[in-house]
Order: sequence, then C-alpha cells, then structure tokens
Amino acid sequence: MSKRTVGQRVERQTAFGKVGATVRIGTGIRAIGRSSYTYGQGMFVDGHLVATAEATIVLADKSGPITLPDELLADLEELQLPQTSAAVASKPDPRRRERQYYLAAATVHSRVGDVDLNQHVNYIAQLGWYDEAIASYAHRLLGDDAARKLPRYLPWRYRVTYLGEVLHPRSYDIGIAVSGHDEHTVHYELGLFDGGQCLGTADAAAPRGKLSATALAWSRQWISS
Repeated sequence: MSKRTVGQRVERQTAFGKVGATVRIGTGIRAIGRSSYTYGQGMFVDGHLVATAEATIVLADKSGPITLPDELLADLEELQLPQTSAAVASKPDPRRRERQYYLAAATVHSRVGDVDLNQHVNYIAQLGWYDEAIASYAHRLLGDDAARKLPRYLPWRYRVTYLGEVLHPRSYDIGIAVSGHDEHTVHYELGLFDGGQCLGTADAAAPRGKLSATALAWSRQWISS
C-alpha cells in the first residue's frame, strides 16, 4: 500500500523571504473521498498569509486505488477544516498529453537528490523542473543580458496533475506553451514527457517582465491553430 500525490496547487499571495521572519504553516483536511483526500495549507509570515497550497493524495496498492481504512478516515475527520470542500479540478485538455501540442521544450536531467523513499522523483522536485523550463524559455526570448534577472520570471502559481511515475536516472522533456498574457502576467501550459509518454501537466502563472507581446502572441497562435 502506498500514497500517491495526483494533484497539487501552490499559490504565492505576496513576496516573502525576509531574513529573521517568523514563518508558520497551518495544515488541515479540505475534502475526503473514498480512496483519496485533499489537504490544504496556509503559510503565514509574522501573522500575515503569504502563500496557500493543497494536494490530493490517493491510497493505492499494486491493483490500483483502494478504499481508505476506517482508522485513517477517523484521523482525517479530526483534522478536517470547518465548512470547506475542495473544488474538483477540471481535467487537462487531452491534447496536453501530446508532445506536438507544445511549441517549445526544455530538457531536464534527474538527480540523486530528486529521488524520494519510493525511488521516484519527488513531486516537489518535479515542480522545480517546471521552474527550470520556464526560466529556459524566458532566457531564449530575452538573451544573456537578462540571465541574472531570470528568477524574477519564475511562477507564483501552479496547478499540477501527475499522470505517471518519474524515475531516476533519466532525462525528460518539458513542453512549453503560452496560453495567454496580460500586462503583468504570462499563463503557461506545460507537459512532462518521457519520449512520447506524458507523465504530467502543469498550468502556471508567472511575471511577464520584459517578455515581448510579439513573441508571446506567436506562442498563443500555435496553440489555437
């Protein structure tokens, strides 16, 4: 029996990271299903909410998802947040699982430090891979002059769907597409691929910075064509 993370959302509300600040993280259960549960978290710095997150966990064995044991249900119910329910996330467009959907791509290489106790690449490490892909994309559009400023282009919001096991040692491709943008924000669609197999998708919102409307519009035209 194992626990599998099948979905994740992370959203930063405001900038944080001041040295010496007191950080507190609260955790509670948002929803309980037959074979899964969703927990939510809030990060507070000096008493102010700066970030939220949630993840959906499925309990499974070799045959697939299994019913949550009564003992676990009792523990989860004790931690359930009052008057809350997790919204059902819509499934990604089936085209998102196709490599040709994405205009650009970045290659990432697994590292020993990415591997968890289940001998898979940890879901947090995968989130970092999506960061790397977006940084690579921004670098291509902006050139070396912007290299030192690339951290400013990293996403502040993610919604991730995990579709398959990511193993080590391997190299993977992350497909990158721009689904929209406004004056301040770029919306990305990403896919994690092992050859032609899609192992995960992500939607991200990141600062636009100096990314030109021309380059971003070209990416959108590719998606809609």
